[in-house]
Amino acid sequence: MTFTQIHDIVMYIMVAVILLATYVIIERFIYFAATLREGKDVVGFIRSHLHDKSLHGEILDVFKDHKSPQAKAICEVVEASQENHGHEQMEYIAQSIYVEKQPTVISRLWILDTIITLSPLLGLLGTILGIIDAFYSLSSGNVAADPAAVSRGIGTALYATGVGIFIAMYAMLFYNYFNAKAEEVTNQMKLITLTLLGAR
Repeated sequence: MTFTQIHDIVMYIMVAVILLATYVIIERFIYFAATLREGKDVVGFIRSHLHDKSLHGEILDVFKDHKSPQAKAICEVVEASQENHGHEQMEYIAQSIYVEKQPTVISRLWILDTIITLSPLLGLLGTILGIIDAFYSLSSGNVAADPAAVSRGIGTALYATGVGIFIAMYAMLFYNYFNAKAEEVTNQMKLITLTLLGAR
C-alpha cells in the first residue's frame, strides 16, 4: 500500500466523520426542539395550575407518558412527594433526579467533542502522508522533470489539513450551540422542580 492510498483512506475517513457529525447535529436539533417545547408546556401547566389542590395528580395524569427529561423529572418528584418526605429531604431527592436526567440531556454531544479533537489530527495525518508520497516520488526520479506534478501533490495533501480544520469548526459551532440548549433544558428542570417544591 502506497502513501497515496493511505492518504486517500484518511480522506474517506474524514468524509465519514463529517457525515457522522451531520447525523448527530440533525438528531440533536430534533431532540432539543421537541424537548424544549415540551419543557415549556410543563412550566406553563404548573404555573397555571399551581393553586389546584389536586396538582400532583393532574401532573401525573398529563405528563406520565411524556418522554422529555423535564416531564419525567417532575413526575418522579411528584411520586416521591407522595411518600411524605420532609421539605429538605425532597430537595435532595429533586437534586438526585436532576443528576440522573443530566446524561440524557447531553447524550451524543461527546461524539461532536471527539470530532472536534480528532478531525484536525486526521487532516494533519493526511497532509503528512501526501507530502511524504510527493517527496518519495521526487526522490525516485519519476517526476523529476515535472516539478508541477510535485506541487500539485503537495497542494492536494494540504487540502486534508483544510478539510480537517473545517470539520472541527463545523462540529464546534454546533457543539457549543447544543451545550447552550442543554443548559436551557437543565434550567427548565430546575425551574419546574423549585416551583413545585415551593408550592408544597
